[in-house]
Amino acid sequence: MGLFRKSIQLSELTQSDEDKKKFETAYQASRGGWLKPTEKPVPGKPKKDRR
Repeated sequence: MGLFRKSIQLSELTQSDEDKKKFETAYQASRGGWLKPTEKPVPGKPKKDRR
């Protein structure tokens, strides 16, 4: 009969920052709804090799 626990630790219910980033979505009406956000350029960071 011991199928269920009486309580769950709060740490088991909360998401880590990595999980939040992994499943993050943003509403973009121009693209049709909730999608993963595109990476934004960081000011001052050099662009990748352009060939």
